[in-house]
This record gives sequence, C-alpha cells and structure tokens, in this order.
Amino acid sequence: MEDVSERLGFLNSTGKIGIGHTRWSTHGRVTKENAHPHLSNDGKIAVVHNGIIENYMELKSFLETEGFKFYSKTDSEIIPNLIQFHMKKNNLNFFDATRAALRQLEGSYAVVTLHGDEGKLIAARKESPLVVGVGDDENFVASDIPAFLDYTKNVLFLSEKEFAIVGKNVEIFNLDSGLRVERKIDSIDWDMNQAEKGNFDHFMLKEISEQAETIKKAIYQDKEILFEIAEAMKNASGIFFVACGTSFHACLSASYILSDVAKMHVNVVLGSEFPNYKSFLNNKTMVIAVSQSGETADVLNSMRVAKSKGSKVISIVNVMGSTLARESDKILLQHAGPDISVLSTKSYTSQLAILTLITYAIANKFEDGKAKLKDLINYIYYLTAASTRGHVKNLAEKLKNKDHIYTIGRGLQYPTALEAALKIKEVSYIHAEGFAGGELKHGTIALVEEGTPCIVFTSNET
Repeated sequence: MEDVSERLGFLNSTGKIGIGHTRWSTHGRVTKENAHPHLSNDGKIAVVHNGIIENYMELKSFLETEGFKFYSKTDSEIIPNLIQFHMKKNNLNFFDATRAALRQLEGSYAVVTLHGDEGKLIAARKESPLVVGVGDDENFVASDIPAFLDYTKNVLFLSEKEFAIVGKNVEIFNLDSGLRVERKIDSIDWDMNQAEKGNFDHFMLKEISEQAETIKKAIYQDKEILFEIAEAMKNASGIFFVACGTSFHACLSASYILSDVAKMHVNVVLGSEFPNYKSFLNNKTMVIAVSQSGETADVLNSMRVAKSKGSKVISIVNVMGSTLARESDKILLQHAGPDISVLSTKSYTSQLAILTLITYAIANKFEDGKAKLKDLINYIYYLTAASTRGHVKNLAEKLKNKDHIYTIGRGLQYPTALEAALKIKEVSYIHAEGFAGGELKHGTIALVEEGTPCIVFTSNET
C-alpha cells in the first residue's frame, strides 16, 4: 500500500473526502478491473465493499436488462449501479437509493458509498465489521480500529444492519426501518505505538515479541469478573466453547487443561458447526464465545443461536464495543492491543492464558495458575530472543520450498500442532496439516516420503 500511495500521490491530494479498499479477492482474479473502488455507469457513485453478495448474479442480470454494463468480474460492481438505478428509475435521493439497494443484497457486506455531488459518505454493515472513527473536524470509516488510530481513539460501532451518514457529523440509522439510532461514542485505550511496526520488519514479528507483555495483561485481568465466570461455569449444566480458527485451537487447549486441573468437561465446537448442537441448549447451558475481533460471523451466529435457546453467553474478546462484546451477557477483555498481522499470535496466547486462569479459579488454585503463567513469561523471552530468532530463520530456509509439511503432537501439543499448521498455511501458502501423534499412521503416513518435513511438538509429559 505504501508503494501504491507513493506512485499515485495520495498524500498530495487536495480532496476532503475519499474511499479506498484493499480486499481479498472473492470474485474474479486479482486485476486492475476488479480492484476497488467500483463506479456506477454514470461515473458519479463509487463503492468499496467487503463481504460476499450471494444474489449478485440475479441482480446483475436484472441491471443488464435495464441497460447497465459491467466491466469487472466482482460482485461488488452491482452495488453502485443498483444505487444509480434507484436514483434514476425511482427518483430517490442518494440516501434513500443506497438504503433501497442495500436492502436488496443477500449475503454479508461492509459497504462505503460516495456520490460525486455529495460531501458525505454512507457506510453500512451486515455480518461484516465496520466502525466509525470520530475525530476533530474529521471522521473515518474502517473495518478495524487501527486504520485510523493515528488520528482518533473515539469510535462509533455500527451494529448489525445499521448504516451511517458520515460527513462533518455522524448519524446512524437502522437499515430496515430507516429510523435514527442513538449511539454513544466509545474511547479506545490502545496506544498508537501498538499499531506501528517500530523497529520490526513485519507486524507479525512485532506481535510475536509482544506476547510476554500480553500474557502479563492476561494475568492481571479483572479478578472479580474472572471469578464470576468461574463460578457460573461450576453451576452450568453443559458448557460449550465456541470459536473459529486460531481461537478454536486456544479453546481446544483449554479443554485439556480444564479436564486435568478442574476435572471439568466442556464441549469445544467450531462456530460454523455450532448450530448443529442447538438441540442440547437450554437456559442452564453456558456458551463461552472466543474471538479476537468480536466480529467473526460464525461466532456471532452461534451466540444468537444460544441466546434464542435461553443459554447464557460469555465472551472473551479483544475489541471493546465489538458486536460480540455488546451482545454477550458478560465479557472478559483480553487487553492484548490491536492485532495488525493477518496471523494471530499474541491474541492466541492471550486467550489461552485467560482460559487457563479461569480453569485454576474453578479448581480453587488461582494463585498457582498465576504463578505458572509468570514462569511462562520467562520462556517467551527466551523464545523471542535474537539468538532463537536466528535459529528459527535458518530452519525456515530449509522449509520454505517444501510442498507439504506435517505437524504432530500428543496431549496439549496436539492443539499446538493444529495451530502451527494453520500458521504455516496462512503465512507461507505451503500445504500443512496438524495431527494427534497417534493418528499420523492412519492414512497420512502413506503421504510422507523421503524429504517430507514433519515437525514434532513434545513436552516433558508427552
């Protein structure tokens, strides 16, 4: 992005309003034609969009019968043209036409629209995160807070199916009813230094090195809330940990610790699969939802399924004011600071540290749990030291050109193996799979040939 900004001279612009977006390609190849923003046929309406419009082919076909032409392979391009259609065909103003167009969309979206004749943005969300930053004589819209943290720490969180008119002031409305919504401004306590790379080449390296600090913050959680959660878990009739990706692996690790230390059984379920368990939910069930962003769609859906059955929902989340934080019955904030890297590292260990503390609180061994985590910090300092980084870099040189990598572990090292495989896939695009140590021989061993790396996680216990 810095290269693009320099080449196009973004910082020399004299304009007072603008939109831009860097997006993973969900429709169409990575081409200039598919890049955002997308324009309406009359060139007056620009849109950026994150998410997936499930009925875009149907809407595209309709617009083509109305004479509209399309120049990209994206689902996003239908949005500005649908707004133009409503403005011209139905004689609606930009505000009403945008609302009408958005209500036709099926799927998920965070959308920001701009009209050349208007000095305002319209921002809307459905199942995708969107937040407004409120500054001094300037306002911002982004999918995550760090995008504007250098300019303001005051934020307005949009709830599901809400949209905001962002100009000199910010007004929020319900997408279905069109009625105005009152929303207080929240202040984020993140430090801008946390959202900058500093002396590190990459945010991932910076966030790996921050883990000692984030675990310290996890240790000194709000003890009263933590003990309330521990007591509620003791009295619950059925407990589900619900999460996705990295957070799921943190929950899986925590389930092993709960079994060993607190002699307690919990169900660990992927957010996308949790609705299949709804028949087991009632008003005595507890659901602990874990999400760094608090905006993971499958986790939010799981929370709403649980609440529809009368279950109590407690969330462990890093972003205050996120949808998960607002809609849960009780929250425990990670205080891990902004996660900039695509790969979650410090958030993973922060979540696991918090879940470990809850476990030891349930077992009436809270101080023992704190002591173990304090010892862990010393190991993290060692693992993130320059000498260790150098050793890991040499190892990475040997692995970077491999097509397949397998990771295995037993006991607590099994979730670690799963998480390691996920990280390898996310950062290097190398195929990697994690297995329980005893499962490699069931089929997968046939794929391991001479030269295939297999990373084994072990401990004093396994």
